[in-house]
Amino acid sequence: MHPSRLVAICFVAVSVLLLAQIGIVGGRPFTAGAVLQGIGGVVLLLAGLYGVVRYEENPIVDEYGPTTYLLVFGLVIWAVGLLMQLVTA
Repeated sequence: MHPSRLVAICFVAVSVLLLAQIGIVGGRPFTAGAVLQGIGGVVLLLAGLYGVVRYEENPIVDEYGPTTYLLVFGLVIWAVGLLMQLVTA
């Protein structure tokens, strides 16, 4: 798999979890922080989907290297944290 596509898929997964967190954990009225988090989740989702479709023409990363591994590692850690919050909510 092209490294840029992998990173874009990670962004999509995290954005879906982020939006789910707002819906599940944010059962209370929307605050300014929740609204900003929702907007950020939508932007991240759209950017990730764009990256999945256009990974060759507009790559996030060009090759597997430190940048790719750091991005994937950071996104996986973030996703695990969000999943833990969703499970314990």
